[in-house]
Amino acid sequence: MKKTAYTFFFLTSMLFALFSHAKAQYPFLPHEKLKLQAYYNFGPFWVHAGDVIMTTDTTTYKGQECVKFNAIGYTLDKWDFVFDLKDEYSSIVKLDGFKPLFYEKNTVENGFWIKNKYNFDWKKSTLDVFTSSIREPAKDTTLVLKKQLFDVLTASYYLRTLNPDNYAPNDTIPIPIITDGKLYTFKIIYLGKGTLKKKKDVINCDIYTVANITSTFFKGENPLKVYISADPNKFVIYVEANVVVGSVKVYQDGYLKMRPVKR
Repeated sequence: MKKTAYTFFFLTSMLFALFSHAKAQYPFLPHEKLKLQAYYNFGPFWVHAGDVIMTTDTTTYKGQECVKFNAIGYTLDKWDFVFDLKDEYSSIVKLDGFKPLFYEKNTVENGFWIKNKYNFDWKKSTLDVFTSSIREPAKDTTLVLKKQLFDVLTASYYLRTLNPDNYAPNDTIPIPIITDGKLYTFKIIYLGKGTLKKKKDVINCDIYTVANITSTFFKGENPLKVYISADPNKFVIYVEANVVVGSVKVYQDGYLKMRPVKR
């Protein structure tokens, strides 16, 4: 249960975001606050189980113009007796080239905790990694930065600056990330255009999924589907996930009860 909840919040957050060299094109600047509501399906019922709050602010870090991202994911108090979760993430990213400089993660899930700290030095091509958890002792490692690499939170905003006009349906977008001190490459698939509808309101979207997630939580080859508004804001409006037991839906606050239009 610990790993399944962590995997869900991690991938949901990761998919709430791609990359542009032009600062004016970052849709989340200069300030932004998003609230996402997660619903879990218990048989025929959907329950509001938790929230994710994501904030963005510009900042100066070591004399460089940067953006700071923060994200907090938590279960609602009334569900703490089933599963108590609070995940906190923070990252500082250099706007020129959208390169992470600092990352910190503190998660507590039913008493199981993990801590990460990364310091990126792109001039020296080094990455200092600190990891610790309830199951593993604290560890300091230095890695070589050979190419672009994202922490989890920076990767999540990376998707939101993607220009879908550069991709055709079923194109794959590789995203190299480091999480808990380990390197991975996630493959995001652009599925094409779609729409979401709420009563008479119809919103045009770009749709993405993640290929072949290795997890005991999700089921199917492409279990996650993400709808991003096809406008300058590029808000993540809706996420649906097929899991081993039931389903999960995540809505951006203000877009609740929207549903995909069948194609």
